Amino acid sequence: MNMNIIETLHDWVRKERFIHSIKTALACLMSFLIANHVHFQTTQWIMITTIVVMCAQINVGSVIQKSYMRFLGTLTGSLFAILTLKIFGNDPTISMNVVLIAVVFFSFIATSTKSYNESGTLGAVTVAIILFGQNPSVQSGIERFLEISLGILIAAIISQFVLPIHARTHLQRNQAITIKKIRSFYLNLFTSTPSPDNQNVLGNLDEEIVKLLIAQRKLAGEARREKFGKLFNIDNFQQSLWCEKEIIRSITFMFYAYQKAADLPILRENKALLENFHQEISNILQDISRSIEKNKMPTQILINHMTSLKKTLNNIELLGHNERISLDTFIFCAEILVARLEKIVELLKKP
Repeated sequence: MNMNIIETLHDWVRKERFIHSIKTALACLMSFLIANHVHFQTTQWIMITTIVVMCAQINVGSVIQKSYMRFLGTLTGSLFAILTLKIFGNDPTISMNVVLIAVVFFSFIATSTKSYNESGTLGAVTVAIILFGQNPSVQSGIERFLEISLGILIAAIISQFVLPIHARTHLQRNQAITIKKIRSFYLNLFTSTPSPDNQNVLGNLDEEIVKLLIAQRKLAGEARREKFGKLFNIDNFQQSLWCEKEIIRSITFMFYAYQKAADLPILRENKALLENFHQEISNILQDISRSIEKNKMPTQILINHMTSLKKTLNNIELLGHNERISLDTFIFCAEILVARLEKIVELLKKP
């Protein structure tokens, strides 16, 4: 199963990378044609900007975000340079001082954690390009701003309207893979024999899940900026992400509680019941990942598994009362786990 997941993911990535490469070449061609029909002094900046915006960003949301930030940086940097040339003219000493001030200002922005930090680098670069270019003037500053803005606009248009690769599609794929990884994590905890190799597997899975959850937040931010096509429901995503985190916590604490109570006679006597519970959890996680991956409503099989799981949990809760205290933590975490799985199933039912 894991190998099939990896192979499918690689197929998706290769296909999208190829499509994006063709789109980048098309954007460069459009930049070249436009550059040949304008009469600026240095038209190469139209194509350079298009390449810079397109090359490192594959989905629409990320290109739109980069476009906003680069336009903001270009606008601010151009104003810095144009005002300097307007007031002081082409004075090398003043230009050097202004560039140094701009570097301090824009570097401070670029190293912040705010959403606009990406505008900082291009702002400083734009000031340096205009003031240290050939024959710097107010006109050359305006032309540079227009050239870079044209490059940004071309990248945004090609990304949005030519074979668009949406961040929401990547997010959907990421969530499906995350659920599959959580399933593997669960199975390795409760159905595998403890060993150093198993500990390494669990450590790797834990790290992969954390990275996937972080990537989900980034992709969600990019998906919100995609204005065309199916709109992204941020509320559903936030609830789903919260459920995923709660599931991981519940599984972890369930395992620690289970280890503490594993030698109790009541658990040994009800081993088949617990094994059935683990199997139901595994089935539901698998069904959820398939529903997310295929962007389909929950199947009747998934609904039936959910019903069976809740019945199994009720049976676990009815285990003897004399030793109940030792099982309370395990049962409490299992209740949270089942509730969060049920919540994800409900979210999948929403359009």
